[in-house]
Amino acid sequence: MHPTCRFLAPLLFLLAAFPASGGEFRVGGHGIYINPNDSDFKDEFGYGAIFKYKFTDTLGVEIGGDYFRFETNELITMPFSSAPGPVTYREVDRIYPIYVTTLICAPFMEQSGRAYLGLGGGYYQADADIDGSYDIVVDGVTYPTTIDGDVEGQWAVHAGAGADFQLSPHIYLNLEARYVFVDLDREMTHTNSRGSVTVKDEVEFDNWQFRAGLEYSF
Repeated sequence: MHPTCRFLAPLLFLLAAFPASGGEFRVGGHGIYINPNDSDFKDEFGYGAIFKYKFTDTLGVEIGGDYFRFETNELITMPFSSAPGPVTYREVDRIYPIYVTTLICAPFMEQSGRAYLGLGGGYYQADADIDGSYDIVVDGVTYPTTIDGDVEGQWAVHAGAGADFQLSPHIYLNLEARYVFVDLDREMTHTNSRGSVTVKDEVEFDNWQFRAGLEYSF
């Protein structure tokens, strides 16, 4: 079974049982500004959805999923010393984090606001399109070389702090800052008529996220 499926199955079972247990249940959507530490990835905007359940006034759990898209035209790792001509390269990475967060909530502040701390983990699923080409010259002979590859997801942990502001009896504004610890595995294969070379590297995808969204309480 895929790691994402193993992670989601028990969470969805718990989620299905939540409404019957008498606590507060919320669903919501949010926008995200993500700021990765690694220069391979530029700052981007993403979006996601959450299911949140509060067992008590101070303890809750959140299950969510997000989507980010990154694109680069810069070849980070070259297995040969140099290419005599231009290198054509394009990489599109689609990242699908699935996560669960334990929420520790403070008492209500003024204007129906409540701050919280969150700690959790999840799986960062990755889907990549990698395509490129360049020439290699050996002993005066030119070998056209192509590039393809993939990016593998990894498990992650995160910590964050945020606040909920009650806008109406059922509508809440959520603001949160979150830091995520996660690595991604990139594999690229360079192929020409003489054979192929595969390059593997671990990309540090640790990142800051600033999240804002609306939630509906049942």
